Amino acid sequence: MLLKNIFLSLLLLVAAPAAFAANDGSGPEVGNEVPLLNGYTLEGESYRLRSDKGSTKVINFFWVGCHPCREEMPELAKLEKQFKSVKFISVHTTLYEHTEEPENVAKFIKSLKAAPSNIVLTTSGELGNDFNIKGLPHTMILDENNNVLLNIAGYNKNNMQILAKALHRITKQ
Repeated sequence: MLLKNIFLSLLLLVAAPAAFAANDGSGPEVGNEVPLLNGYTLEGESYRLRSDKGSTKVINFFWVGCHPCREEMPELAKLEKQFKSVKFISVHTTLYEHTEEPENVAKFIKSLKAAPSNIVLTTSGELGNDFNIKGLPHTMILDENNNVLLNIAGYNKNNMQILAKALHRITKQ
């Protein structure tokens, strides 16, 4: 399994060098397991990333006050429909501040044209430090064991193309 993860990381490094060149250095180190992420869904159910293994995931960190996040969410929803074998999880965080009221997050999600189906809210004010995230939005691809395959800092059309190409290579779709 370790050899497979190293191979996938190398494949992404070779296949998508622009993602690493454009990256601001934030996010967990590629090849490592992500830090703890505990939260709850908009429906109030508990969520633990460490327990959510077995499938490739796209984890996207967003905040209701982030304009680029608002633009990115519908594009992530579109990719979620295209890559049905990949689990998309959007994690609301303010990075270093207190949590947002769930009602405000739900209102934000409803105001969008579309959003990924799995929304998680966090209660940790240290998430930005734990994940080494310097700004929002921030998107990662994780393998089935929650090891980081790719970090993408910020939102733009090029980053969405890099994400789609990486998902094509991983899922062979």
